[in-house]
Order: sequence, then C-alpha cells, then structure tokens
Amino acid sequence: MKKEAIWKRGLLDFSAAFFLIGGIIGLISIVMMIPISTIYPFRVKTGITFVDLIVLIVGAICAIEAFECYSFASRRMLSKAGIRGIVIGAILLSIGLIADANIKAQMISASAILILIAGVISYIYRK
Repeated sequence: MKKEAIWKRGLLDFSAAFFLIGGIIGLISIVMMIPISTIYPFRVKTGITFVDLIVLIVGAICAIEAFECYSFASRRMLSKAGIRGIVIGAILLSIGLIADANIKAQMISASAILILIAGVISYIYRK
C-alpha cells in the first residue's frame, strides 16, 4: 500500500479545515443578516427586499453544503469535495457581491474565498 507524502496530507487537512472554517463563517454571517427587529416575539423588519430574501436562503444552503464538503474532504473523497466546493464558493462569492457593502457581506465573501481555495486544492489532488 502506497502512503501519501506528508506535505500532501497536510495540504489536504488544510483543505478540510478551510471548508469547515468557511462554512462556519458563512453560516454565522447569514444568521446575523436575518432582519429581526426585536428579540421578543421575534418580529421581522418590514423592509426586507426580495434580494435580501434570496441572499438569506441561498447563502444558508451554501453554508450548510460547505459542511458536507468538509466531510467529503475528511474522508478523502476529493473529487466530490473539490467540484462542490468550487461551485458553492462561486455562488457564495456572487451572493457576497450582490449583498450590501457592509461587514456581513464581506464576511460572506471571505468565507467564499476560503471555500474556493479548499475546493481548488481538493480538486487538484483528486485521484
């Protein structure tokens, strides 16, 4: 049985960590974008637009999908993790550009870049 080189194993572990960190940052920033005006009884602000609703729904789906990419990368199913990571990273990056230019949108873009980097690393080292 042939062993992986230690640098390759470390790079693939970084890829899995980037998927996890990107998913956590993306999910936290999406949850913080929910326009709740009061804590009790959870009233949503009336000024929510269609674009904000799309950003919330698609961003949450992509952030949750990053956790699946993490599980694929940790089980060394690199082709699945790579192509899915590239796709959801690109979607999250476009959502970050569509959203307002505030710190939450920049956090979405940062998580998208981490997921894109992890997807490219996984796709390059697929078998």
